[in-house]
Amino acid sequence: MSKDIPYLREIYIAQLAVKRASLLTKKIADEHLQRGISKVDKSPVTVGDFGAQAVVINSILKNFPGDEIVGEEDSRLIKSQHLETSILKEISWVQEKDSKANEQLGKIETAEQLCDAVDKGNSEGGRSGRIWALDPIDGTKGFIRGDQYAVCLALIVDGVVQVGVIGCPNLPHDLREKDSKIGGIYTAIRGHGSYFQDLSDDVTYPFNSKNRMKLHNEYDISQSRVVEGVEKGHSSHELQALIKTKLGITQPSVNLDSQVKYCAVAHGDAEIYLRLPINVNYREKIWDHASGWLLVHESGGKVTDMYGNDLDFGHGRTLDSQGVIAATSTVHPKIIKVIKEIVGEHGEELQKYCG
Repeated sequence: MSKDIPYLREIYIAQLAVKRASLLTKKIADEHLQRGISKVDKSPVTVGDFGAQAVVINSILKNFPGDEIVGEEDSRLIKSQHLETSILKEISWVQEKDSKANEQLGKIETAEQLCDAVDKGNSEGGRSGRIWALDPIDGTKGFIRGDQYAVCLALIVDGVVQVGVIGCPNLPHDLREKDSKIGGIYTAIRGHGSYFQDLSDDVTYPFNSKNRMKLHNEYDISQSRVVEGVEKGHSSHELQALIKTKLGITQPSVNLDSQVKYCAVAHGDAEIYLRLPINVNYREKIWDHASGWLLVHESGGKVTDMYGNDLDFGHGRTLDSQGVIAATSTVHPKIIKVIKEIVGEHGEELQKYCG
């Protein structure tokens, strides 16, 4: 890939950081399941969330000290529950396992460094400057049960997403293949495509562009497969079922946690991702969509709110819109048309389908 492409250094550091966080979180999740801890025990999520947020933010600010980060967590819970030792143990493990990246990413060695890194995810977002949106563990319940979750990182410059990287430790390379290898990193660069690499492969610099992704714009509705969330508390499955019926979709849906749904669409494993609100007042967080939005966009698809409006990542920490529809460019307009037929041009009937 040409060295003239913008943000190559940012892509490289983001991939290294996401890979490190993916290795850390996967170890925690695997050990949690092996020990047979109750699935309602949230301690692995707490340690994984804070550990992943710390290593990613530390990596970004070592290389781009003037940048801001929008993150989910702060260090209050770490301090109140005295979690420093547990988190540092996991961070030390991944820094040793991934030691060849220490020069690029730096190391966290003290409780002060840990808490300081976590607390740097306090940006309010906005329309000016360089702002990274981070979700250290997207898909908490999937993480706990050993299923799908993602480490998501995006660079937003002056309100526009320029780089997106998602680590998916448990996602099959091919959802349609029973014995597919699992674990990947999905990367997108605005204006220059989206790409897949095996999680176990070395990250290269300049960026390795050999595995470019393209979704199936040649498919019509009859060939299209839908991905949607596992948890009914995250999106309106009732409204989504009605939309699928009206569209005449016959392919069985695939239920996945987290932004891996965007990865499935971008990689051509599905053609439609539906996320309809369960509350008319709910607004999505930018860290839940920025990376995935760019992946699908750069794979040739389209992502909007439920009325077909562009998503605005410069509004702040949230999107000022309702719902998210990601799909191939072929079927996206048809989905929006059906949604408006059901809930009204501006959502006049949406409340009927919200809890």
